[in-house]
Amino acid sequence: MHKFMDFLQNKLAPFGEKVSKQRHLKALREGFMLAMPLVLIGSLFQVIASFPLESFTKWLHQTGLDLIFNNLISNSFGLIALLTCFGVAYRLATSYKVDGLSAGALAVASMLLATPSITDKAGVAGIPYPGIGGRGLFTAIIVGLVTAEIFRWFIQKDITIKMPDSVPEVVGKSFMALVPGAVILTFFEAITWGISLTPIGNLNNLLGIVIGTPLGLIGGTLIGTFIAILLNSLFWFCGVNGGQVVNTVMQPVWLQAATANLAAWQAGKALPNIITLPFIDLFVYIGGGGATIGLALCLMFLSKSKEYKVLGKAAGIPAFFNINTAILFSFPTVLNPIMLIPFLLAPVTNAVITYFAMALHLVPLTTGAIMPWTMPPIIGGFFACGGSWAAAILQLVLVIVSFFIYYPFFKAADAARLKAEMEKSDNRR
Repeated sequence: MHKFMDFLQNKLAPFGEKVSKQRHLKALREGFMLAMPLVLIGSLFQVIASFPLESFTKWLHQTGLDLIFNNLISNSFGLIALLTCFGVAYRLATSYKVDGLSAGALAVASMLLATPSITDKAGVAGIPYPGIGGRGLFTAIIVGLVTAEIFRWFIQKDITIKMPDSVPEVVGKSFMALVPGAVILTFFEAITWGISLTPIGNLNNLLGIVIGTPLGLIGGTLIGTFIAILLNSLFWFCGVNGGQVVNTVMQPVWLQAATANLAAWQAGKALPNIITLPFIDLFVYIGGGGATIGLALCLMFLSKSKEYKVLGKAAGIPAFFNINTAILFSFPTVLNPIMLIPFLLAPVTNAVITYFAMALHLVPLTTGAIMPWTMPPIIGGFFACGGSWAAAILQLVLVIVSFFIYYPFFKAADAARLKAEMEKSDNRR
């Protein structure tokens, strides 16, 4: 155990910290967050449109409001790839201290250029929502990163059109972006044209095969999800934000699965994916990283140590909103050998129970509505699964399971802390 803890503290933790600060992953993480308000807004409209009350949904259909809500969903949730593309290019460019707005604008133009258009019977062309929504996430990320790298190379090599100092700064930046912009758009047009000559057809399909397929095998299967969850928990156990390391890569996969469920729900078809972003956020990580909701309950109601009683009062309520920073670093859970087993076991157990509950149709799949990760249990499950009380009950079961997983380890830690407090009190006498 000593060697393993030494490995976690001196090898894995520094590695995770380095990865979380890596320029491109940081740009991806921060750029992706730019689209999250649209995701949450679209999810709110979806929850309203799919509210589990038959008379209400019939009324929406009769009044035509269902079409309005679907339009609102498409124009929020359906734009996440476009916003992500801008955000990734903007964040990466600013990290190089070059104009992020110009890089973001060029990335959006390149994204639209690479997205296959559709044409109606009248010959009017347009961009389909799936191409700039969830289905286009991998394209958005790659286009954003490549655009920012090409743009900053031209700026840093001073291959630009310079205007006199008397020209307003915003005008000067526009002219500065002309040369790299022309190269970037030409580059992506050449890529798009070349791929169109192959059976693959377009960049979305190519990246779906090259990137989406292997990541989908990880993020879309129970075994792959185990790996992602264990890595996330190990990094958190080392004191490194596991979400910034693991979820930066996996979140687009899980979100894409959620958007596929949303598209199927809108079309009235069977939902295709069990493992989605709400599956991870609302069912696996109840209470935060390590699924520590059970530990929070132990601290709140079973602590004998004075210190743990105070901690339970301070950290218990936030834990119900999946905020467990105090528990991680004040209990502590981080680098605490006693808590390693439950910290790894609880989220994995949640994933297994939830997966089979949904696979066996005991609980409906998540509809694609993205709830805020701070949504408390029972409420979050109810809305994420289309107003399902079975999903709410499942979350309650997961809370109870987490409690029993953490209880024996908490009891040992509490007894040790109580003994230390009593010895400290005796020494003062």
